[in-house]
Amino acid sequence: MTDGTIEQSHGRVAFRYRRELRHPIDKVWRAITDPDELAQWLGTKPELDPRVGGLYVMIHTTADGTKAQRVEDKVVRFTPPRLFQHTFWQELNPSALVTWELTPTEDGTRLDLTHELDRADMESVAVRESIVTIISRNAAGWHGLLDRITKLVDGAEQPWTLAAHQDLQERYAALVS
Repeated sequence: MTDGTIEQSHGRVAFRYRRELRHPIDKVWRAITDPDELAQWLGTKPELDPRVGGLYVMIHTTADGTKAQRVEDKVVRFTPPRLFQHTFWQELNPSALVTWELTPTEDGTRLDLTHELDRADMESVAVRESIVTIISRNAAGWHGLLDRITKLVDGAEQPWTLAAHQDLQERYAALVS
């Protein structure tokens, strides 16, 4: 398991992760851009118009399954099979960008994920929770998703569990506090 980093500077927060995958770049690219493959690790099948300015749409459902929210984001950069950048919850976090960078390596592919946004955007949604909780939950969320992508390309299942997410969140909270 590879932990990410959380950087805070000049009013911005950046989550950075790196995974070394033992698979060719095309396989990893499909895992992060093909809606059928995305559904396997995201838990929802997004709509993706893979061009600059295209929509990247997901339906997010509450944990109890009672409420669904359509989230429309935009593709900012799309350079197969190396770079995919999109907004993230643009309505709530207008400054947020997620960047997926793939680099071929001798043993497969290096996946670098960066999620950057203004701290003020995070604070605006932190109505009932502390900023440490918001930051650590985001960090744990990306970490868990990257673990699921790794398992997907390896051909193994990686079920999401609340206990594992909470453990990750506690670990990342210690980095922020």
